[in-house]
Amino acid sequence: MKLFRKKTVRSPVAHPLPADTDSSQSFYSQYAGEAPLDEYSAGASGHQTRRTSRHSSTRMLEPSNRAGSWAIALLLLRAVLIVLLLVGGFIVLRLVLDRMADPSEKEQQQWQENTARMEKDTAPAGGAVLSEMSTLQEGVISPALIEQRLNQWQQTEQILRSADALSRKGINEEAVQRLGQALRITPDNRFAQRQLVDIYMQQGLFAEAVPLCIRLLDQDSRQQDLQMILLQALQKSGQIETELVLANRILREQPNNQTVLSIAATGQMEKGNAEAALALFEQMLQNNDKNKDALEGCGKIYVAQRDWQKVVPYYLELVQLDPQADYYQTLACCYAQQNQADKAVAFMGQAASLFGEATVAPWLKDPVFDPVRESVEFRSFADRVVGIETRKAIEAISKREAEKAAPEKDGGLELPPRPELNVIRPNK
Repeated sequence: MKLFRKKTVRSPVAHPLPADTDSSQSFYSQYAGEAPLDEYSAGASGHQTRRTSRHSSTRMLEPSNRAGSWAIALLLLRAVLIVLLLVGGFIVLRLVLDRMADPSEKEQQQWQENTARMEKDTAPAGGAVLSEMSTLQEGVISPALIEQRLNQWQQTEQILRSADALSRKGINEEAVQRLGQALRITPDNRFAQRQLVDIYMQQGLFAEAVPLCIRLLDQDSRQQDLQMILLQALQKSGQIETELVLANRILREQPNNQTVLSIAATGQMEKGNAEAALALFEQMLQNNDKNKDALEGCGKIYVAQRDWQKVVPYYLELVQLDPQADYYQTLACCYAQQNQADKAVAFMGQAASLFGEATVAPWLKDPVFDPVRESVEFRSFADRVVGIETRKAIEAISKREAEKAAPEKDGGLELPPRPELNVIRPNK
């Protein structure tokens, strides 16, 4: 009966509630001893959290950041493409408009025929011209006359558009022809005259620009820019007297105009009025003591007068503003003429270091350095630049030239050369 003695081990179970429990208790109500319903959910969520905790939030956001970068790049690319398309469209439109503005051969031929016909039609006899002018002055205009004028204005506008397109492309010769056609039809057209003036000034046809400037100023003399163009055209065409008259009139209203003062001073120098030119240059320096044109103008006037001491300050300022070999050469000559060999050689040495000894070597032959040619400073500098033999040859040439220039004239008679008049140099 061992079977009946064997004990079975039963797992403990929760005691059920009595059958007479409150019937109002719901199906999901918790029994005594039963684990709470949210335990599993808490444990499961905790387990799920532990299992996914290794996936950090940063790693989860990486794909979205990368997608955002691509989106920004695409937007930038689209913006660049839009800008390029707009620029390209503008260029194409500009080319198309220029092409449309260019007249075809048929249109050019038609314009020439119309121009010739209108010139013939608009050139009536003297009595007809007087009659037309008197009619216009009275204010009574016939329909035929206004129709004629309308046709002329329309054709002139077409020709001017064509001339403007040719001028912008640099085809100035054909543009001048078009403008000439326009002026034959409407002689007082200001736009055609001004455009023709600009082309003449660009091509250096200054004499041709002068009468057009005067015609434009006849219509409106208050155009200061046109007065300046006329002044420059007069200067470039060599009409000095007329240029000075206009410059003096402009200076009455604009006494400190640097451009007008420079043109007037240059004109006075060309006429040989050194003192008047010097006064104008000094007036420029009072307004701007760094004006290069005024400094150089004053220096040249004093060089011509061989007033070497007054030359120096202007050229010292010039080498500070704009170092040039000519300025250094002038300073060296000035000090040489004042028997200041050390300063003359100093400026020649500076020029050699800046521009090379090959630039300075030809200066040594200039007779202006004769007063300091025998000095130790000049000889050592010449030996370094051109060598001893070349320096001796230069001295020999200079000596022969001095001997040729030694004879003097007294009362129109040439005196024979005398030993004491020759330049005496020690032999080397």
